[in-house]
Amino acid sequence: MRKPMRVCAALLCCFVLCGCGDFSLGARNIEELLRAPRPTARQSAVQSALNTYLGETLQLKYPRTGRQTEPVIFADFDGDGSEEAAVLYTVESKGKNVHLAILEHDGDGWVISDEVRGLSTEVMQLESAGFWEDSVQLLVGYANSNLMDKYLEVYEYRDDTLYSVCKQPYQAYFSGDLDADGVRELAVASSPSGPGAMSLQMFVPGDSALELMQSLTLSEQFESCTAVMPTRSGLVTGLVVDGTTANGSASCVVRCGKAGLTLVPRDAADAAFQRSRRSGALSLLCPTDLSGRGTVFVPEVGARIQTLQSASRFYPVEWVDYLKDEPAVRYGIYDAQYHYFMRLPVAWRGKISITSISESDWQIVREDVSRLMCTVRIAPLNENSGIYYDAAHLAENKVLVHVADGCSQAEQALIYTGMRVLD
Repeated sequence: MRKPMRVCAALLCCFVLCGCGDFSLGARNIEELLRAPRPTARQSAVQSALNTYLGETLQLKYPRTGRQTEPVIFADFDGDGSEEAAVLYTVESKGKNVHLAILEHDGDGWVISDEVRGLSTEVMQLESAGFWEDSVQLLVGYANSNLMDKYLEVYEYRDDTLYSVCKQPYQAYFSGDLDADGVRELAVASSPSGPGAMSLQMFVPGDSALELMQSLTLSEQFESCTAVMPTRSGLVTGLVVDGTTANGSASCVVRCGKAGLTLVPRDAADAAFQRSRRSGALSLLCPTDLSGRGTVFVPEVGARIQTLQSASRFYPVEWVDYLKDEPAVRYGIYDAQYHYFMRLPVAWRGKISITSISESDWQIVREDVSRLMCTVRIAPLNENSGIYYDAAHLAENKVLVHVADGCSQAEQALIYTGMRVLD
């Protein structure tokens, strides 16, 4: 255990760390600086203290993905009532691997308490989470230079020392109360070291480390995992695992409960996986929380709807909530060019065709009754909507919808309020 060292946060060091020091910048350093926002006064003081302790200029390592975008996290990691600072960085004298340091504030300045060498050269994700009461753990997703091989390490800080409580190769993970028992768990999707299918592993807090509770084998057709997303349906909780296959993407749904992890639906899990397969052209169409209430729906794409001008633009999609005993379905049309979903009545399924009037205007016709049901227009944000309903905003345009008089009030309400611009 390294003895705490008092260091001075000199203004000169702060100036150097802002990018004005006399040192050369490689391509990777330039990339880091381009992504780096201006540090706060507290972050600058921490950086200066660490820089002085190291005796050279450090390079902060910014997470490449995830909600936490800063390489410095402030939290009460050891539960002593005061915040510590966790910093991810590289420095020339210590090689290319990322290092993690913990600093404490003693009233006069920041003190280096401990530092450890990370698992690789890049940081993919960073977050803090509490697996045990009265303390906060740090989750760091490391990656190699090409971002292909990823390694997750969970750190606990106690007695002025950083301890590793879980270390696991990963492709995607999620930490949270998976089974609604009041305790946070960790779900990690990873590929096997040898031949075999990808697995979803569930870790639970033990006495001093996160312990493997279960390993659930996923479909052998998964080549890699891109996301592990929490979902809920009523009181039932679960996870949606999304990943790539040989020809595109697919999803599977896992139920989390006291019995552990189970694939759903239990009697036809692989059939559901097959239905969720999307081609490479639909790589942006992913499982989504359509309502914002925590229920992630899995998209199942039907045959492309042929139109004269845009043969590969419009697709019928059924979004399915598999956690329900009787899976709930939302039906509609996905516009692959503008990446939005237009919800339609389920009764229209298999009965509609699309006519493209122009690049910006298209219509839905019910073939069984030979009737125009609605017209959709992609228009500039400043255009007067007129008789159209302003249903959704894109980056530079808006989606306008006009429902024909032949639709019922319930159908009109569902269409007008069911438009969703997808993330």
